[in-house]
Amino acid sequence: MGIRQRAVLLALVPAALIASALAFYYSFHGLATLDAELQRRGMTIVQYLAPASEYGVISGNGSSLQALAQAAMQQPDVRAVVIADSRGRVLAISGRTTIQADVLEREGKSEGLLASGPDWFAYGAPILRSRLEIDDFQDFNLSPRPNGAVSADLVGHVYVEISSGELRQRKIELLLNTLLILLGGLLVTAIMAMRLVRSVTRPVQRLVQAVGQMAGGNLEARVAQSSGGELGDLEHGFNHMATRLQDLHDTMQERIADATAQLAHQASHDPLTGLINRREFERRGEAALLSARDEGERHVLCFVDLDRFKIVNDTSGHGAGDELLRQITHLLQQRVRSHDLLARLGGDEFGILLENCSLEDATQVMDALRQAVEAYRFAWGDHVFSIGASIGLVVIDRQVKSLVEAMAAADQACYAAKELGRNRIHVFQVGDQELSRRQGEMDWASRIATALEEKRLLLYAQPVVPLVTGAGAGLRFEVFLRLLSEQGEMVMPETFLPAAERFDLMPALDKWVIEAACLGLRRLLERGSQHQLLCAINLSAQSATRPEMLHYIGAQLARHGIPPAALCFELTEAAASHNFSEVVSFVQGLRHLGCGFALDDFGSGLSTFTHLRTLPPDYVKIGGSLVRDMADDRISLTLVRAIHDITRQMGVMAVAENVDRADTFAALREVGIEYGQGHWFESPRPFEDWLSGCEERFAKHGEGFYTLAPGRS
Repeated sequence: MGIRQRAVLLALVPAALIASALAFYYSFHGLATLDAELQRRGMTIVQYLAPASEYGVISGNGSSLQALAQAAMQQPDVRAVVIADSRGRVLAISGRTTIQADVLEREGKSEGLLASGPDWFAYGAPILRSRLEIDDFQDFNLSPRPNGAVSADLVGHVYVEISSGELRQRKIELLLNTLLILLGGLLVTAIMAMRLVRSVTRPVQRLVQAVGQMAGGNLEARVAQSSGGELGDLEHGFNHMATRLQDLHDTMQERIADATAQLAHQASHDPLTGLINRREFERRGEAALLSARDEGERHVLCFVDLDRFKIVNDTSGHGAGDELLRQITHLLQQRVRSHDLLARLGGDEFGILLENCSLEDATQVMDALRQAVEAYRFAWGDHVFSIGASIGLVVIDRQVKSLVEAMAAADQACYAAKELGRNRIHVFQVGDQELSRRQGEMDWASRIATALEEKRLLLYAQPVVPLVTGAGAGLRFEVFLRLLSEQGEMVMPETFLPAAERFDLMPALDKWVIEAACLGLRRLLERGSQHQLLCAINLSAQSATRPEMLHYIGAQLARHGIPPAALCFELTEAAASHNFSEVVSFVQGLRHLGCGFALDDFGSGLSTFTHLRTLPPDYVKIGGSLVRDMADDRISLTLVRAIHDITRQMGVMAVAENVDRADTFAALREVGIEYGQGHWFESPRPFEDWLSGCEERFAKHGEGFYTLAPGRS
């Protein structure tokens, strides 16, 4: 039940109980009063008739008695009157009696209520002789009657039968009146209670409705302050609370709106430069592409990549690089139109969308921008840096199928500008050889990643043979990487390694080669001496500049139980020159592990003779171009002799590559080169096959079988 029903019930129940009790009391009292009144009436009638009948009874005057009886019958509730003498003989009768004659004769001499029925009452009274007080004596011989009357004075009796119908009617009326009064009182009480309850519950209901509205989100809900006392205080408190809640909600909504706007701005803008980011640039680029398709408009998409930005970061830190990007952003904003789109795509790359612009105008605008960047000087501390911009352009018209295609073309054109010498503009053209090469490298990057996942990399091996006495016995070999295409064809490294280097996939390939080589060495170590094995592994410049590669090498040695001296890592002379300080740290780490180090393709740049002091390798591998020509070209022979003389004085072993002819082999032995490798000894074979052949030779000849290739002397 609600509060209103409970309040009404609380008001009505006590009133109903009290009214019911009073009605019961007064009804019972009224009924008793009516019964007593009827009894008094009956007694009054018989007590009146008894003295009036004395003379007629004594004189035997029946007519007077009959007249007296009929006169009594005139009363509305008298049904019968009987007058009898003392012997019970009826002297007069009027009406029809209900009581039997014998009962009347037996009970009729009594006084009072003689009998009763459902709708009648019978009363009787004796008829006594009246006495005249003539003398002063009393007759003591008269015997008293049982009821106190003197028997000598009894001359007869009177019987009156009275109907109770009127009494019953009066009782019914009494009960009906009482019930009506009760119902009327309850009705009045209910009306008053409801009015009282309404005056209390109506404000409460208004409060409940207001609370429900607030719970539903309507914070403007208020209640009318029309009550007094505690209810008035409650209404005032609710309105005050609602006002505070609405104020807090409005404040919170404003903060949420500000935060949402800020998040939306952060989601679409670069926090460093304030420019839109790649996602927003692509979204707006899609709209430009639609306008080109539907309305025939022409736009130009430009990719800008800063040249020599890495030097600023490496020299002065990322703080300097961030400040440079902010200043370059300001410079770019001054060179483009207000409705053009300028975005930072990531790192030092920017994207520009020149809307409704021809290729000729776009080229002029971007060339002016390039010149502004080239002329700009960035000062940081004691350093002043000059940078450039390589820019790629692509036209967006109805021929462009998707924005992804357009952005890929702009990216390729930008990289082509870098490849062609940096700080220049390159326009994307279908069939451009440079762009085709770039696209091919991108395709190969994806194919290399897939080959790694599908385990389609292969390892080949070729022995390194001692050429002179005392060069050292044992098994020395170099491993080479190959790739198996999707069609099962062999792919040589010069086809896919440039793409791997450009897209930073070389460390993953180098790790695969190191693990595969360690697995093969484990097999050989189980058959031969640990001090008679040396495996040469080529490393890329990307791997040699990463400290984590040293941790990986150490982990593989420990995992497969390989002695560190069994591995010799080769790094090309060009790679060592490009990142010399980092290579020095890497070589020191290799020596700390106990591994060997070799300078590969040595002689291609004689300026690196100075590196031999800083990077004293264990081996120097003479470039194949010098070795191939030394039998026919005296200059090549002289260079090979010079390299060998220097390495011998430094205690470094020399290895000749590409020994493919007998005369080359003879010339190398004459010079005294310690080791050689090439097709004249043995062509590279799949590592698995090569290992199986070595295991067979170990079983047949022992550890020292590989002084020269079989059949060569």
